[in-house]
Amino acid sequence: MIGERIKILREFKGLSRRKLENETGIADYTWQAVEIGKQVANESHIEALAKLWPEFKFWLVFGETMPEYGQISPELEKIRVNLKTGSQ
Repeated sequence: MIGERIKILREFKGLSRRKLENETGIADYTWQAVEIGKQVANESHIEALAKLWPEFKFWLVFGETMPEYGQISPELEKIRVNLKTGSQ
């Protein structure tokens, strides 16, 4: 589940696994293993992503949002941007 959300977030941000490796210092093959469920996301994976994208950390771990506290999901961010720009 967390692996699926990591993939959704990475793709939402437009990053390849290699670019995510460059941003986090965690090997691209590790991200692949986590995303497909061959490896469980651990504390260092979550911390690396939370530092990179703090606004998504609650959603990443729990699959829930708390927009009143600035904790959003990629879907909420897309809606916010679309409302701001008037696009769909």
